[in-house]
Amino acid sequence: MLRRLRRGRPSALRARRQRHGDSLGRAAHPAGQDHPPRSRRRGGAGAPGKDAAAAGEDTARLGLVAAWRHSTVFTDTERTALALTEEGTRIIDGYAGVTDETWARVRKHYDEEQAIALVSLVAMINATNRLGVILNNQGGSYVPGNLTAVAG
Repeated sequence: MLRRLRRGRPSALRARRQRHGDSLGRAAHPAGQDHPPRSRRRGGAGAPGKDAAAAGEDTARLGLVAAWRHSTVFTDTERTALALTEEGTRIIDGYAGVTDETWARVRKHYDEEQAIALVSLVAMINATNRLGVILNNQGGSYVPGNLTAVAG
């Protein structure tokens, strides 16, 4: 499945996402982790950071998301999610996208359902960020839980 996603065949992702839409957040992280992987480079910024803090995530960890490569507070699984997020989000400078090395790490740390959910979660957060820019939403006004209510 990941190979098909990598090769640009989104129909499998679409079908799985529709079937498992309610479980994206839960499936995006392995059992035993209290919170989904951080999906923003700027720790604590915006809706994902506020939701994570409201769910009990350590604010020191949230503050280190931007420096995740140089921090010791993230697990290998979280580092994998952050690498996928960073590489899948970066669209400037002719960036090549998600590397084969990162995909290999995703396959190591996440089963197929979790990987599909993680990719979907990154895409949804990216879409939300783009809508915020298009609609000129001002930062800082988000109330934790609002995205959950909207996605509902």
